[in-house]
Amino acid sequence: MLDYIQGTIISKSPTHLILECSNKGYYISIPLSTFDTLPDKGQAKLFTQLFIRDDLITLYGFATTEERDVFKLLISVSGVGAKIALAILSGGPLNDLKESIVGGDSKALGRIKGIGKKTAERLVLELKDSIKSVSTIPASKEKSEKDNIIEDAILALISLGYVRSTAEKAVNDSLTTFSADDGIEALIRLALKNT
Repeated sequence: MLDYIQGTIISKSPTHLILECSNKGYYISIPLSTFDTLPDKGQAKLFTQLFIRDDLITLYGFATTEERDVFKLLISVSGVGAKIALAILSGGPLNDLKESIVGGDSKALGRIKGIGKKTAERLVLELKDSIKSVSTIPASKEKSEKDNIIEDAILALISLGYVRSTAEKAVNDSLTTFSADDGIEALIRLALKNT
């Protein structure tokens, strides 16, 4: 199974791109959400889904594994093929799509080009539970490296017996002299001095 492909973007459009890898040019169909995240030229890594039929081989590419997971869920719905699934993914942010399905908002789904009322209702009915397992946190909301170090330092102090409020205060008081490059150990030492 082809899980991902990495190479050089030769050309790119909102619906597909040509990716050169090992002296071969791959035609890869993509949703608009992937198009927006990729550079016009240069290196790219796409998570892929391959379809093989008697008369056609199609390779679909996605910027994230979450996009690909949602694509697989969408094509599992009766009446939703790969082209409609790409149109749905191109209709807006992944998190909005998930919220519409989980929230039962078939009207919002019906506004996506190529999706009728019945298909929108079927998407809600068939995916309401299964789509919850797909993580769709927007990149802007992902924790930075520094945020992760801060949280880990707080948890380390809690494991040493400090209550959470005391641990949080000690770590926060230490941030004025701390840089993420110093590492978690340095932050824990500073925080212990401030307890």
